[in-house]
Amino acid sequence: MSEYISDEEQMNRFSEWWKEHGTSLLIAVGVTVAAIVGWTVYSDQRRRTIEAGTAVSARYVDATEADDKLALAQRIKTEFPGSSFQVLVALTEAKEAVDAGDLTTALEALQSAREAAPDALLADLASLRLAKVQYALGEADAALQSLQRVRNEGYQSWALELTGDIYLAEGNTEQAYAAYTSALESLGEQTRPLLEIKRDNAAPSDGQFSVFAQPLEQALQDARKTLATDDASDSTSDD
Repeated sequence: MSEYISDEEQMNRFSEWWKEHGTSLLIAVGVTVAAIVGWTVYSDQRRRTIEAGTAVSARYVDATEADDKLALAQRIKTEFPGSSFQVLVALTEAKEAVDAGDLTTALEALQSAREAAPDALLADLASLRLAKVQYALGEADAALQSLQRVRNEGYQSWALELTGDIYLAEGNTEQAYAAYTSALESLGEQTRPLLEIKRDNAAPSDGQFSVFAQPLEQALQDARKTLATDDASDSTSDD
């Protein structure tokens, strides 16, 4: 009898517990199941979207007819907004515009690419290319602002080097030297000879930064002349 009573008590306790917690438990289970199903559906949709976008993008890249390329570009922008596929189209349009000498169109395409970029890496790439076009259009301040937005380590040295180029061209030798130096430091153990030449060309003389620092092209010409003179002197000495 005691065992029967014990079982009955247990059932009563379970009934009381279920009244108090049963609804919450069912809701929790339901949410978990819904999440699993939802994630499965989302993953499947995402996979299909990536496959479709990849296929259309491949056709866009391979297209040779202007009308076909334009139609595919519009399709990508409409069906895959805010995706890497849209950024690919914008970057390609910018490159083609630059090749054609249409910097205004390139500017618009790169701004679109940066706004549509789904991640920081693509946004940084768009900002770096945008800065080059902005400076080519005479928008030095806008170019420097675009370069300040570049955060990816892989693009840092290029962004800093371009920053130095802009400062040097604007006559700000001290800022140019600092940017070139930072660019070299960001490379770690790697190096770029041309970047070192730029840094040395902007280096201070006797502790002072010269506002008469030569443009890089002039510095290279002078270096060639010096080498030629040295070679001539060596030949005379040999004679």
